[in-house]
Amino acid sequence: MDELFFNLFNQAPGTDSGTQVALFAVSALLSVIAMLLLARRNDLGWWAQILAVFAGPLVIALQFEASLLFYAVPALLAAVFGLWRFSRFTISGKFGRQVTQRGFSIKSLLLGLLLVLVLTALRMGRMLTTGFIFTDGTASLWISFAAEAALIVSLIGVACGYRWAWLASTVSAIVYVGLLFDTNPALALLGVTVFQALAGVYGWIAWRNLPTEASLEAANHTDSKYPPSPYTA
Repeated sequence: MDELFFNLFNQAPGTDSGTQVALFAVSALLSVIAMLLLARRNDLGWWAQILAVFAGPLVIALQFEASLLFYAVPALLAAVFGLWRFSRFTISGKFGRQVTQRGFSIKSLLLGLLLVLVLTALRMGRMLTTGFIFTDGTASLWISFAAEAALIVSLIGVACGYRWAWLASTVSAIVYVGLLFDTNPALALLGVTVFQALAGVYGWIAWRNLPTEASLEAANHTDSKYPPSPYTA
């Protein structure tokens, strides 16, 4: 039904909406765990994010509105992409990775914004094709869908080694919290969303000393010259 997520924010919770909130809360909690693990460059974080998609978006889509699979599947693929992308970094200890930090670029920012737009549109599902999302009183839906999409895209940025992606996840979580305060806050979802914001800040701090691609290239260049080869003396 088109009103599924509209009811979540704008009506008193009934049996269905209570189930929706619970599923969202479990999914968000798993995402918090995933972000904390990823802040430590741990592969298990991606498995936690995969479980988050199964616990929330996929279950909600199968139980309430199959068209939501258009969002759930890309969200799952984003987590799988992160697992694959981390596998390209050198392993360090149990499930850890020696992540190389990539610098900020306008290209990465524009690509991230494009992905947010695409995932937001997919999140809307039939609301977009039927025109429901363009009716009055749906501003909270626009913002919430964009914030959720931004969180997924920020995880893709983390997978690629962008430290600034942690700030993007923090901002999206703060926006979501503000939305819940402005409408009809579901306290279970509100609490874990606050933890998402804190996890984003923690990830930003934890990644501050990671080596950059430029520093590794400079080190490799230096190692190639020193010490001098005895055969060239």
